[in-house]
Amino acid sequence: MVVKDKLINYFGKNIKHILNNIHFKYFENAEEIRIRLGSGIIFKTFNKEYFILKNMIVSEIFLEDKVYKPTTEDINQTIETMSDYSIYALEQELKNGFITLKGGFRVGIAGKVILEKDKIKTMRNISSINIRIAREIKGCSNHILPYVNKPNIKSTMIISPPNCGKTTLLRDIIKNISDYKENVGLVDERSEIAGTYMGKPQLDVGKRTDILDRCPKSEGMLMLLRSMAPNVIAVDEIGSDEDIKAIEKIANSGVKIICTIHSYSIEDIKQKNNIKNILNNKIFERYIVLNRKNKVCNVDNIYNEDFISIYNKGD
Repeated sequence: MVVKDKLINYFGKNIKHILNNIHFKYFENAEEIRIRLGSGIIFKTFNKEYFILKNMIVSEIFLEDKVYKPTTEDINQTIETMSDYSIYALEQELKNGFITLKGGFRVGIAGKVILEKDKIKTMRNISSINIRIAREIKGCSNHILPYVNKPNIKSTMIISPPNCGKTTLLRDIIKNISDYKENVGLVDERSEIAGTYMGKPQLDVGKRTDILDRCPKSEGMLMLLRSMAPNVIAVDEIGSDEDIKAIEKIANSGVKIICTIHSYSIEDIKQKNNIKNILNNKIFERYIVLNRKNKVCNVDNIYNEDFISIYNKGD
């Protein structure tokens, strides 16, 4: 089933009518579909933006008088449809700031935040919806897998700027390791790796993977360590002091770690004060650096625990 078929019924009546007439290729190429109250509907690809006009035409230029500007009713209908018309589910989902749809699509939401005792209770007056298109690129890690799992699994950090495919690469590494023979514990704090919907992963993370969905990373890593006896623990976007402390405990237990971090280079990583200790202690045996010069999941280099490049791009 193509992306358009999976998503089209989640939109409110008017938006659905317009998008039904948009060629499916725009859905297939999109990384995000953003809907903004009174502003427009934008399909964002790797290097372009497309604006949806009232006459159901796609334009690369924002035409103030011709773009379709979603109304409050459009936004509310779309949110209700995405939450399956469940008021309780809607309250719980909005508290987290996102909804996960069947198929693994993650929908970010912005609006007026309602607090209760200094904690987020829910959200009202929704003004923006951001649908991130879930994609699997099976086999995208095949060429670098020997650096990670030969002759045995190595703790690995994927270093990547935003929008370079780090989560896609992480997912495929998890799948390959899990399908091979290793028990993997996955902490999927934002439902982006496995895209769990109603308890079932919508994206393939392997047959030996146990998932903690929407669980804070630092707590989830230690929960999996105690409860599921994993050989490997995987997590996306580490960074907090709590994450680093959990990683240190996991490493001391002998369990391997595969994670991602937002950064631009090995040199950039070395400047992050809170992770200097795990770098100096050589907890990670592999550092995979991504860029996006040509494509998603483009590996720029791979380093060992001593930060020596070991990557042969001709492999």
